[in-house]
Amino acid sequence: MYLGGHHMNRKPTILYYDHGQEEKRKLLEKGVSRMGFSLIPVLPIQFPQTVGYLAKVKGFPTRKVSPLEIPPAISQEVMVLCYFSEKNLDMLLTAMKNEVLPQVALKAILTPQNSFWTFSQLFLELMEEHQKFHAEESNSER
Repeated sequence: MYLGGHHMNRKPTILYYDHGQEEKRKLLEKGVSRMGFSLIPVLPIQFPQTVGYLAKVKGFPTRKVSPLEIPPAISQEVMVLCYFSEKNLDMLLTAMKNEVLPQVALKAILTPQNSFWTFSQLFLELMEEHQKFHAEESNSER
């Protein structure tokens, strides 16, 4: 599913920025580790780094960040699912739906395209999609 099959032997990994909700992060961490997945917390200092680098994809170096670069603030929690098979993805989403795991609204799946984005860029994209989706939903209800 991700950049050829040779990554599939990697453990499903979740990059998660908790936006200060430490309790929620701990619950998620416990829950996903029981499922055999691992969770990597993302810190604000890492927002200017690429998603590929944070997910430890081979060939993604650290970005040198200029002190003048102000990373956009990320105003809510974000979850990026890396190296998930369909089966594992279903397992995770079902657990969230059944409230076995805490819900996270902004979710993305690591792709060859978004690996090159910074974590901040990914957040902005997700926000835009999220808002579009909700705008369409409320339009169709009228």
